[in-house]
Amino acid sequence: MYLLIGAVAVFAFLVWVGRQSHLGKLKAGPWIRQKRAVIAILAVAVAMAGVVCVARGQYILASILVTVAFGMAGGARYRGQTQPPADRPHSLAEIEAYRALGIPAGSDRKTILKAWKARMKEAHPDQGGSDARAAKLNAARDVLLKRR
Repeated sequence: MYLLIGAVAVFAFLVWVGRQSHLGKLKAGPWIRQKRAVIAILAVAVAMAGVVCVARGQYILASILVTVAFGMAGGARYRGQTQPPADRPHSLAEIEAYRALGIPAGSDRKTILKAWKARMKEAHPDQGGSDARAAKLNAARDVLLKRR
């Protein structure tokens, strides 16, 4: 029983990590720096402890642990995701990056990544494109995502 619960928790965690990396929310670097990932791991561990308490009949402690786990997981997901101020002017590098990707200035993260992927399919050196064009698109993506 505990093995099944552990397997489900690990699967849920891996799905979460995959989704976060697919959305570009997990930064490159050592896992210890990934504050949201570490908080999510701890939330899964606390939730597992709550499930164990339910199995042992300690319902009050289990409800407290599960509530804490949900609070940790919710905070890990939504903390620190703020939009830049709208009145901040775009730099010349940002304007050139928007032009390179062919999107309007002020586009959101999802639009930037979608435009970058579409342009990279054509410009990638493995698909018959040039190294210079691919490097320009990568630089444009990096400039715009750092603004976010």
